[in-house]
Amino acid sequence: MTFKRSALIACAALAAMSFTAPAMADEAGEIKYRKAVMKSIGGHMGAIAGIFKAETGNQTNLGVHTQGMADLANITASVFPAGSDFGETGALPAVWDKPDEFAMAVKMFADAAAKLNSTTKSGDMAAAGAAFGGLAKTCKNCHENFREKKNK
Repeated sequence: MTFKRSALIACAALAAMSFTAPAMADEAGEIKYRKAVMKSIGGHMGAIAGIFKAETGNQTNLGVHTQGMADLANITASVFPAGSDFGETGALPAVWDKPDEFAMAVKMFADAAAKLNSTTKSGDMAAAGAAFGGLAKTCKNCHENFREKKNK
């Protein structure tokens, strides 16, 4: 085999490796990622609440936040993979011990976020406000059943 052919094969192998799926992230990385996603959800919730309370002049951004909530709600289940139930997670063991109940809670969250997003797009702000209240109830449900209580 010539040097040129060997170099081409090596380059092709390296290129193929760059297109393969990355290795599974470590569990600590999963917890860090989950916390970032949850912080993003909290940020959108706070911004939406501020808009509905007229605490800001940024009402035109409501759709951005409701779309963000809908998108994040759709990935929520994936940020609780098996093996990420240790360390400073804040999630209760019930997330992994009661997977059907947790899946139902996440589905309710995703459905409520989608409803808020579609209602906001309709322009009916009274209905959107009610949908926001429904979304907040799904957040409360998860926090009460699947999240450690924070000391205040």
